[in-house]
Amino acid sequence: MSSQWVTKAGKATIQRGRVRALLLDLDGTLYFRGEPIPHADQATAALREMGFQLRFLTNTDSKTAGTLRRELGEMGLAVAEAEIFSAATAALRFLQERPDKRYYCLVSQELTAAFAPFHAAEGAVDYVVVGDFRDSVSYDLLNTAFRHVMAGAEIVALQKGRYFVSSAGYNLDTGAFVQLLEYSSGKTARVLGKPSAKFFRLAIEQMACSPEQVVVVGDDVTTDIAGARAVGALSVLVRTGKYSDEALERSSVKPDYVVDSIADVPHLLV
Repeated sequence: MSSQWVTKAGKATIQRGRVRALLLDLDGTLYFRGEPIPHADQATAALREMGFQLRFLTNTDSKTAGTLRRELGEMGLAVAEAEIFSAATAALRFLQERPDKRYYCLVSQELTAAFAPFHAAEGAVDYVVVGDFRDSVSYDLLNTAFRHVMAGAEIVALQKGRYFVSSAGYNLDTGAFVQLLEYSSGKTARVLGKPSAKFFRLAIEQMACSPEQVVVVGDDVTTDIAGARAVGALSVLVRTGKYSDEALERSSVKPDYVVDSIADVPHLLV
């Protein structure tokens, strides 16, 4: 399908009969800099009333789904914990599927307990797992991870974002630490979060849908739209959050639709 550029007036619609579910990005799509996108709550409520299943995707890799649900609720966004699918969710699934392997995990203090059963404090490991560990980052931790990689361990990144935007401004994201290890070792990390095709497939499997029955909505062409394209789902780019005309212009991956915000998405499916 060629891209259809849609404004609030709406000059094109998605064939509703083929769609059963939507994968909605969180940061930049439902909220930005700690504030909800205008009418995001009404939009998600409308989509539920129309009978669509919803999953909320995020590359946030420092918080549990419970924390994310609570924070969304404080912004007036009603989301069930089971509807949240994060990079941390995908990472734990990866580890659980390989119980015979050993891991060195660099994750946030909040996620330490969840990853503790897999973490090997001593001895050789098969994988170095890198998430958002800015609350404990140190040279010694990074150097230990580097030594494991040089000894043969594979780098596994919860996600590889370059930066994220908070109410305080721009912040280094997990990808900066992942690339440090890649540069030093000459190896390439396996990415578990967006835009990994497996990440999107796992979320879709939870809803018992096929990719052709799903619409992905997000603000980032490099993660949300690229992930949708990787699995064959329809994509809608919103002009909020990280969106920029320049990023869209230079991207080799183009969305199927572009709208001003999440508030316009229900109108595409009417």
